[in-house]
Amino acid sequence: MPQGSVFHSQRHQTIRLPRESAFLNGVKRIEIISIGETRILIPEGNSWDEWFDGQDATADFFNTRD
Repeated sequence: MPQGSVFHSQRHQTIRLPRESAFLNGVKRIEIISIGETRILIPEGNSWDEWFDGQDATADFFNTRD
């Protein structure tokens, strides 16, 4: 799994992504989803619909829940 680096300044954090995990050149802003200590970075304007419409999501995904 690729790993990046986190740098701290007085009021900000900077995340350096490895080349294989970099966003496309046109991405200037991202949306951040925070779940506990986990952060999910998504190019601004994209939604989860793109993932659910992709090949990785099967028709029975989240079909039943406990």
